[in-house]
Amino acid sequence: MTQLLDLLDQFTHQHDQNRLVYNQDWLANQRDLIFLGQRCGATAIVDDYGNAYLDFPGQMNDQPVATGSHMDTVKYGGRYDGLYGVLGGFYAIQQLYAQHGIPKHPIRLISFSEEEGSRFPAAFTGSKYYTGTLQIEKLFDNQGITFDEARRLAVTQLQHLPHVKAQHVALPVTFTELHIEQGPRLAQNHKKIGLVTGIVAQNRYEVTVHGQANHAGTTPMAQRQDAIATASLLMTKLYALAADTAEDLTFTIGEIHVSPNVSNVVAESCRFTIDCRANTDDQLTAFVTKMLQLLEQAKRTSVIETLHVPATRLSDDLLTQNAALATQMNYSYQTLFSGAGHDSQIMSSFVPTTMIFVPSEAGISHAPAEYTKPADLLTGVTLLSASLFMQANGE
Repeated sequence: MTQLLDLLDQFTHQHDQNRLVYNQDWLANQRDLIFLGQRCGATAIVDDYGNAYLDFPGQMNDQPVATGSHMDTVKYGGRYDGLYGVLGGFYAIQQLYAQHGIPKHPIRLISFSEEEGSRFPAAFTGSKYYTGTLQIEKLFDNQGITFDEARRLAVTQLQHLPHVKAQHVALPVTFTELHIEQGPRLAQNHKKIGLVTGIVAQNRYEVTVHGQANHAGTTPMAQRQDAIATASLLMTKLYALAADTAEDLTFTIGEIHVSPNVSNVVAESCRFTIDCRANTDDQLTAFVTKMLQLLEQAKRTSVIETLHVPATRLSDDLLTQNAALATQMNYSYQTLFSGAGHDSQIMSSFVPTTMIFVPSEAGISHAPAEYTKPADLLTGVTLLSASLFMQANGE
């Protein structure tokens, strides 16, 4: 327990919770993880997108079973989202080797470079690159830095660390992701473990409303092309449309940028993001169709889709195995669907994949108040260690 909490403290107090992909705090944590793994006998590998792999040996020199999560955060995020799956995975592997020795098959810890889409308008770039499904155009962050420029600068530094291999590694035979729930269900139902059956479909868009910059005091109201006025009316209509749709659909406008963003100038443009999710592809498609029709009817408005991820069903076999282990260990659990997207969503199309959730206090996530009790953190790690032992010693 102490070792796990110390690791979380080390990786969150030393660097703030703005580990946007390829920035200095992200780079520092990926580097520290590599050094940590090397000290414990792992082979460290970094691919060209900055995914870090720590390979621990098995009796057989074959493809590993894997666990892990992502290193990046949302802006001003909490301390557990992503990082708990990486450091909890590391601690679970250490428990396994300490208690049982070298397993039959190797075990790989993966720290994906990016999952959140916080710095650039693209998400899951780490796991998509690993699985060979990444299609990315030229992207810019808010400072005008391109994705490729930031990537090359950060990844080069990691790949030049001592004894780090620079290569693209083959996929594992299974993947297990440990994560906080990021919702209230486990805490409300007094369950120690959540076993994830599937992950929601998710689309993201970038909408730009175009106006004309003009003087705030001399331009008559009836003659303005005010991008903010148009955008605010459009947002109200979009929220009303979402409210009239299926109960399990979520709709969020989370980021707004105004130009020139000056108090005495009528806005020339207003750009905002849309994040919409539903449990099934059909539900999301039905809503998106109506949403895009509404946007197409709006004057001087352009729309770009930045993310599309279909609803995902995770491995029934691995879920059944983890349920049996949880029962043996007297951990209360429930099966549930994830409303948040995860790298497991990408991995599951290629290898049997499962997720283990632990409770989030008050269901808060993507915020500094994000918190999970230490005992719950350890419960998830212990179940993960037992699950990896079964996977790494099976056929």
